[in-house]
Amino acid sequence: MKAPFLYLYIICCMCLLAALPACKKGELVNTPQERAVKMQFKGAILNDTLEFVSNDKVIGEAINTWFKMTNVYYNPHEKIQLRKKADGKVVGEFEVMPTPFLQVKRIFYDGVTATDKLELTPVSDTNNMGFRLKFATSFKDFYGGPVDVEILNLHIDYNTFEFKFTPLKTISGVTTTFGDFFELPPLATIEDSYVFKVYKAGTKELPYTSLENVELSNPEFYYGDLTNVYYFVAGDSRLLSISPYIGFNGDHDVVTDGYSVEDFSSAFK
Repeated sequence: MKAPFLYLYIICCMCLLAALPACKKGELVNTPQERAVKMQFKGAILNDTLEFVSNDKVIGEAINTWFKMTNVYYNPHEKIQLRKKADGKVVGEFEVMPTPFLQVKRIFYDGVTATDKLELTPVSDTNNMGFRLKFATSFKDFYGGPVDVEILNLHIDYNTFEFKFTPLKTISGVTTTFGDFFELPPLATIEDSYVFKVYKAGTKELPYTSLENVELSNPEFYYGDLTNVYYFVAGDSRLLSISPYIGFNGDHDVVTDGYSVEDFSSAFK
């Protein structure tokens, strides 16, 4: 081997040997770039239209259970803001995770804040039915804090029309966001149903600052029904928003008999 070529050969070997420690230490900078992920959006947006914003650019919007996105693929670690379309107020933010490649982002906005972590909790026993509850009302005399929701079994004797309430459990501190998950076993008979009563947290009082605009025909039977309208479905899991019925008397709103129950679970399946 001629001297110039031998000299070049030695120099190349020395460079290669010098690079080996860096390789062992993981110091190479030419690492593969993380690939984009594919994302689908589901959920429920209450009261407002939300915009999805990335890098100061609107990439989609949502209202009710309708999501319209301009993008299908998103960069890992991309930050996406959720803001109200009406006034630009930011109500939430999430970061795109690098895995898995196919992702479903479930968004829930209750009119105040947004979460991207709302999931349907599976029941531990497929004979049971699962629930998470939230409480919401626009009634002006609502006291403004959390409520306790007492769950009862109602048995109706259709021969005597006797109503028998059996308390089962109390879900404490229910707010405008979905609370703790709980399960109920199958109903004993077709004459049974699961119902609930609502109290100011820590009391057995109705959650209102005044009863002047609360017009109940029979306070003892002031309850809502968890199963009559939506029925008991073994193995199912529900996200239920409960609210007192609001009527109108002359020139002002009043609370009337019963509660409305709205199921959001289908938007998150």
